[in-house]
Amino acid sequence: MSRLTTRHIARAEDLVAHFDRVAPEYVDTHGHPERLLRYRLAIIERLLGDVRRGTLLEIGCGRAIHLIPLAARFERAVGTDASAEMVRMARAAADASPSSARIELRVDPAERLDTLGDRSVDAVLCVGAIEHMLDRAAALRQVRRVLAPGGVFVCLTPNGDYCWYRMIAPLLRLDTRHLSTDRFLTAGELRELARSAGLAPQASEHWRFIPKGDMPVLWGAVLHGLDYAGRVTHAGLLRGGLALSACR
Repeated sequence: MSRLTTRHIARAEDLVAHFDRVAPEYVDTHGHPERLLRYRLAIIERLLGDVRRGTLLEIGCGRAIHLIPLAARFERAVGTDASAEMVRMARAAADASPSSARIELRVDPAERLDTLGDRSVDAVLCVGAIEHMLDRAAALRQVRRVLAPGGVFVCLTPNGDYCWYRMIAPLLRLDTRHLSTDRFLTAGELRELARSAGLAPQASEHWRFIPKGDMPVLWGAVLHGLDYAGRVTHAGLLRGGLALSACR
């Protein structure tokens, strides 16, 4: 039986209330949290490439689990989120980090980024957040606005073409979305979203994302095998994660 039941979201305030509520106990339920974090950080570092290591911005930063370890590699690291409770939890974690002096956390929705000036950051990161944003096009326009020329946007998100989302879960009548407004983008849709905002897509790839916490245990094991086959055959529909880098 599915562990996931989609929650109805009618307006932006509902979205913020949801993340405020889950912030204190939020953990990665899809595998070993530390191993998965190291894996994602390696992908992010590769996609960042040789971008200038001045200011890093993470939009939809949540509890800043990616921003905090990356802060040591930048002169300054800024995290923004629409949820005040997520930002509060992120601040507590950042204060305990060796890089605390470099880290700034702000309540500022990605669709607005009122606290950031034009061309003021060198890299923008978005991990597991764009699928929850209500106005993804507006968020990407803000990304372009705040990026300095030559700056890089890196996004990791679930793959909308994943066989679990496209075929298996619908066949089993299992929910796949935490929120009714969630939208899993395909590779083509993510590239087009970036282009429409004035960004130039660079690298696009699939990565290992198996939402174990959202599915029966047996299916997690099956999808691990399919993920391996997807890596070998480069079949995107067998891989749950989608990553993109784009330049301003």
